[in-house]
Amino acid sequence: MVDILAGSNGRRTIDSVAASNGHHETLGATNGHNGYPTQLQITENELWLLSYYRESELAGALLMGRLARETDDDDLRIRLTEHCAEEARHAWAWTETILKVGGTPKHVSETYQSRYHAAVGNPSNLLEVLALTQIFERRVVRHFRAHQSWPGTHPEVLRTLQQLIDEEAGHIRWVKDRLDAYAAVNGESVVKEMLDRFKRVDEEVYNELKQYASCFEKVAGPKQSGGDSIEQRLRRVAGESLGREPTEIGLDASLVEMGVDSLDLVVFMMAVEEEFQVEFTREQQKGMRALADIARVLQRQPQLNKSSA
Repeated sequence: MVDILAGSNGRRTIDSVAASNGHHETLGATNGHNGYPTQLQITENELWLLSYYRESELAGALLMGRLARETDDDDLRIRLTEHCAEEARHAWAWTETILKVGGTPKHVSETYQSRYHAAVGNPSNLLEVLALTQIFERRVVRHFRAHQSWPGTHPEVLRTLQQLIDEEAGHIRWVKDRLDAYAAVNGESVVKEMLDRFKRVDEEVYNELKQYASCFEKVAGPKQSGGDSIEQRLRRVAGESLGREPTEIGLDASLVEMGVDSLDLVVFMMAVEEEFQVEFTREQQKGMRALADIARVLQRQPQLNKSSA
């Protein structure tokens, strides 16, 4: 999903990682579903990267679905819904690709979007939605083209990269048309300024990620919690999910009072589970009306108590 290893000009900038793609390790995998290979045919680092692509596509589908529900623009609602469906299909394409190369998707602790969100928050108007989508999709296409050039890339991965490049191009076209229409009414300088803003953010995110190119598990794998308490971590996750400062969030405030609707709740609970590396049961979630309820459930998790002891 992201141009982690290629620079903004689309050229490969980290030769060591590209070279590592030519040395495929044969590792055992807990696969074997529906006749797929049982031995991993790519490196563990590549598996983490493909899993990151997959998770970012899922995050993109959720974001586009949320924006489609919120917009008052009838045409944009249709476009975003279609975009949501396609991002979900892309997530499955990467899932199937991982299975075909003998792996199973890794549990990824963050996505490109989560880093992006930390920098810019939720898009708050039509121009921000369009500009964010345009810059993000251009980054996707540039990176996937760069990935195609890496020596030793598995044929199944190459096929999926080309499929997604072809489909992402359609996203860029419709967004460009809408941006041109917006510029015609509101001025080209307004659109250019917004696009430049998101370009800068995108480059910052890329520069943060590229140092982990050869050890991507450090980005996508389980995170160390440091010395923060469960409550502090929960406030931080809530702040990132809702676009608010963690200090503004009270543990006793209900999720409804904080503006968490049904779709927000799905995204938020996924973010909490990723942060704490847990999976809530349906019964546990029924009793979660406020952050304090979630904190009490987390405090009863043996692995969290052990780590905080």
